[in-house]
Amino acid sequence: MGDWALRQQFHTVVTCRDIGESVAFYELLGFEILSDHRDVEWPDSLAELLGLKRAKGRGVLMGLPSDPGGPMLDLVEWVEPKAVFSNPGEEVQGGMRRTIAFHTRGVQAAFEALSAKGVRFTCSPKPQPEAGVIAVAFCYDPSGNFVELIELDPGLLHPRVRALS
Repeated sequence: MGDWALRQQFHTVVTCRDIGESVAFYELLGFEILSDHRDVEWPDSLAELLGLKRAKGRGVLMGLPSDPGGPMLDLVEWVEPKAVFSNPGEEVQGGMRRTIAFHTRGVQAAFEALSAKGVRFTCSPKPQPEAGVIAVAFCYDPSGNFVELIELDPGLLHPRVRALS
């Protein structure tokens, strides 16, 4: 690649309907606040970087204590321009929701604990043994994004996708 190369995934921006609800949800999943920018005035230069006329928001950077060098979540409630959201269970423009997937230990236990706290899942966890998946489940975050919890067979780094065809 010559003089440049990607080093690692840094963070994923998750657009939120309500920053407070989203922070509480991701804390429920085990994330911690690393940097809180809910009351920071964003510089005008950010709009230029994003190719927009204006870009103002409220943000919180979160990380998993179990993965301190891993990618972070950058939760952003856009004040300007306002983001458009669909409700869980509704069809979304483009046909599919944004999805964030987490390698998870104990998907069934997570499903039970999170369901008891009001987190909405699409259905109960399902195994996919042919792909090396012990269990996988999808829930909705407060903004209607999918959060995938996936548990793989010991030693697997990713599902055996070829086995699904």
